[in-house]
Amino acid sequence: MNIVKASIQNAVRRKWKFALVVFLFGVGLAVLTNAYDVVGAAERMDAAFGGEEPPSDEQLGEVARSGALIFLFGTLGLFFAFGSILFAFLLPGGMVANERGSSAIMLWAQHPMPLTSFYMWRYVGVQAVALAAMLVFGLVAAVSVLPGETASATGVGNLVSVCLEGVLACAVSFAITAHGIRRAAFFGMVFYLASGVSSGVLPLAEQSTSTIAGLARGVLPFVLFPVSGIDDLAGGFASEAAWEWGATGMVLYHFAVWTAIAWLGLRRMERRPLKL
Repeated sequence: MNIVKASIQNAVRRKWKFALVVFLFGVGLAVLTNAYDVVGAAERMDAAFGGEEPPSDEQLGEVARSGALIFLFGTLGLFFAFGSILFAFLLPGGMVANERGSSAIMLWAQHPMPLTSFYMWRYVGVQAVALAAMLVFGLVAAVSVLPGETASATGVGNLVSVCLEGVLACAVSFAITAHGIRRAAFFGMVFYLASGVSSGVLPLAEQSTSTIAGLARGVLPFVLFPVSGIDDLAGGFASEAAWEWGATGMVLYHFAVWTAIAWLGLRRMERRPLKL
């Protein structure tokens, strides 16, 4: 059987239930944002407590309903966003590290194809599943645009953002497991969350004139998960917006670097498949 096809079937068989749960959260979010005015609920809460007089009983009832709506929206959005990126990190799983630890890698070492090529073809299959799943999640995110936002451009941007984050997350997780490190999804998520926090701190560093701050501004974008770069690239799909060529290059750079890291790890593993 073709290696890519077998890898696709194996990934689907292992993770289809998790993908279904994430999809259902996304569908719930889409239904909620299209059936109810979430933005209006937040505005009504502000109006109820923004006046000089205390809110009436009718306003308090409206505040309670609006609060429940916002809480439900936040819960669905959190589980959908977190679940979709976690799904991408989990897909490669311990593809290399676990098989090396259990000595199952020796079965593939007897294959006429070199181990590096064998696992890289499996990686292609996993990435195909990741891209297909992210397209579905991205379409759900596209129809979950909040009222008041630019519909078509924002929808396309959401789709592109979800797909790019998922494909890159899969590349990061595979690179980690390719070096024999177990729990690749966990370390990948830690890296992703830490990158998000650091990206939020970078604007503060831009206001500083110190040497360390300048070094951070120049180096960190090439090291951290490109959350802001993906957002900038997705924003280029908005009407009348200039295309972000710098963000495009940054995203391609990160994908190429993590794929190269995975290849180097597999080359090292090919020379010594088992831990001695």
